Amino acid sequence: MNLNTIILIASSVTGLAQAQNQPAQLPDELRTLIQQANTNYPVLKQQQQQLQAGEVRVDIARTAMRPNVAVNGSYAYITPVPSVTFPINGQDAVLKLAPNNSLNANVSVGQTIYDFGRTDAAVRQAADNVQILRRTYELTQQTLGYQVAAAYYGVGFIQQAIAVQDSVIKTAGANVKLLATRLQNGDALQYDVLSQEVRVKVAINRKIELQNQLDRQLAALTYLTGSTQPPISQAAQQFQLGSQSMPVQLFDVDGQFQSAATGNKDIQLAQDRVKAAETEILVNQRAGQPSIGFSGSAGYKNGYPLDVEKLRANMVAGVNIVAPIYSGRRYKLQNQAAQLNLNASRYAVENANAQLRQSIAQLNADIRSNQTRLANLDTQVLQARKALDIANARLRNGVITNVELQSAETGVEEAELGRLNFQYQLLLNQLELKRLLGESL
Repeated sequence: MNLNTIILIASSVTGLAQAQNQPAQLPDELRTLIQQANTNYPVLKQQQQQLQAGEVRVDIARTAMRPNVAVNGSYAYITPVPSVTFPINGQDAVLKLAPNNSLNANVSVGQTIYDFGRTDAAVRQAADNVQILRRTYELTQQTLGYQVAAAYYGVGFIQQAIAVQDSVIKTAGANVKLLATRLQNGDALQYDVLSQEVRVKVAINRKIELQNQLDRQLAALTYLTGSTQPPISQAAQQFQLGSQSMPVQLFDVDGQFQSAATGNKDIQLAQDRVKAAETEILVNQRAGQPSIGFSGSAGYKNGYPLDVEKLRANMVAGVNIVAPIYSGRRYKLQNQAAQLNLNASRYAVENANAQLRQSIAQLNADIRSNQTRLANLDTQVLQARKALDIANARLRNGVITNVELQSAETGVEEAELGRLNFQYQLLLNQLELKRLLGESL
């Protein structure tokens, strides 16, 4: 057993352990990035403010049953004012029936005594809206975590792909030097050297493209987390070159779908909207109910006969009843619209369940396909590396054509990149399955 075989087996064992633990045990760097995203992501901050505003609206709705106290004051100068003239001791006396300077100052109190459940329905509606905002916040937070994870693992995938290209560049560059020496000795053609030089340039261009993709992934991480230099030193370790992956267990759609539906955030949000629609019907039903209230005031005013200018204490107290009789079918139409909205919300729950079932079934198909192709590529990589070792030995002995050499090099590159790609896709499949099941990272 040669050294390369030993290294390959050792890295395979490491890869087995890491691939098995990737979905369950996140790298410390990734946990840090997710925490930064939860702290810095602008959309989460926006939704936090909206959630706080919704909680304030619940308190506002409760104030409908609380008293309203106000200080009132008014002044008016009136001229002329009604008066009566009559003789007293032979002289005409004028008796004012209203003051020229009308003054009124009082403290008023008003409170709803009973509104037949309208306030309770309004409070419940505000609370349902808060629950929708809270569920939306949770969904955004969960989605954000998986976006950060996908970008982080994407960085690791691209870094390993760049490592493959570096290996291609190194191998092709060494072959250029070897063929150039043989050309000087008359054992190779100029075509052979030029072909290898072209291969080096192609590999360099591919590396440039991969570097561009890496920069874009880092920009995405910066946007999601708010960190200008996100930690990524462990990202490439999630993909081991020359390693194999443990089989991923498929999800039992028929046997475990109910548990998946219970945890799925989209279904939970749709169910919350159904509850809010039911409360909207209750609010509309209570809108046409009568209300009983108390009102009163105490203060000072003038204008009382027979001395209209004198300020006197006064107090008013009473109970008022408002009972709507006719509103032009408004309440009926509002109830009809609310019922239609409830029906639509219920259909949205059915659609969310159907989409979840479809997504899980498609993920199972993708996982099954990716695992099969990944197993085939594991074998293909071993064969390609063996073929390249043979090609390099033949090259040193001068018994290989340039076409055969390029074919062997290309075979290793394509097999290694293909395996990396399917490892990455399989990891994304596992992350998506966890997201659909409602698990947070």
